[in-house]
Amino acid sequence: TTASKLLIFLLLFVFGLIFSGILGLFLTNIRGGGITDITNLQITQICSQLVGFLLPPLLYVLLVKEEPFNYLGFNKLPKWSLLGILAMFTVIPFVAAVSEWNDGITFPESMKEIETTLRNLKELNDSTSERMMNESNLFVAILIFGLLAAVSEEILFRGVIQQALVKLFKNAHVGIIVTALVFSAFHGDFYGFFPRFILGLMLGYMFWMSGSIWASIIMHFTNNTTIVMLYFLNKKEIISVDVENFGNTDSVFVIVLSLVVTIAIFIICNRFKNRRDARPCVSTRI
Repeated sequence: TTASKLLIFLLLFVFGLIFSGILGLFLTNIRGGGITDITNLQITQICSQLVGFLLPPLLYVLLVKEEPFNYLGFNKLPKWSLLGILAMFTVIPFVAAVSEWNDGITFPESMKEIETTLRNLKELNDSTSERMMNESNLFVAILIFGLLAAVSEEILFRGVIQQALVKLFKNAHVGIIVTALVFSAFHGDFYGFFPRFILGLMLGYMFWMSGSIWASIIMHFTNNTTIVMLYFLNKKEIISVDVENFGNTDSVFVIVLSLVVTIAIFIICNRFKNRRDARPCVSTRI
């Protein structure tokens, strides 16, 4: 039943999170050097992605699905879905504007302690990520923040959670939106919630339209690796940009154009999806 499957997934997910934390502590204690040591941070991050995020959904589909990898969306990648890569760049000015607005949110005086805690948490997460990207070599940074993050998070959030919610709500749009909310909330960064929510929507809709997890993985990888490359090029003094505020502009025209072009890309992709669905010889998974 749906309830029993949900229970199995939740148990596997909780187990994965707990075990990944224990494994990370075990490996870093064996190595020594303290929890803030850059290599130990890398080990902890890899354990979290592989054991906490990737292993639970893989075990889940292997246990309850007849065609597990087909269910996750490991299907042929439609060529038109590669337009999603372009969308990750066209949306930058709009997301930067949303990020600036999100960062400027203030709480009532009675909730100032909560606001301070959330801002301190964001600063800690940002400084840790920035340090890992600056002090890791390029290959390791791309592996951790680009490849592993993209694969593990897409399989978890789009491959399992989104499909379950679409089925639960019997509405693809509601399922995609709720998944994007969960995706953003799970990162634990209120002052980055709305930009990450937009990213979740883009990844969710591309997965739904293409029927291939590869589409959202490639988009996610593109987004994360672009950030890694900006930090790398900054460190090498090849470029000089404020990565945290990359894409910011005061031009309302550019911001609106960014949104319009990105939406247009998704409309084009949806038309390709509709053409595919209209073919009687082709069966779609979603």
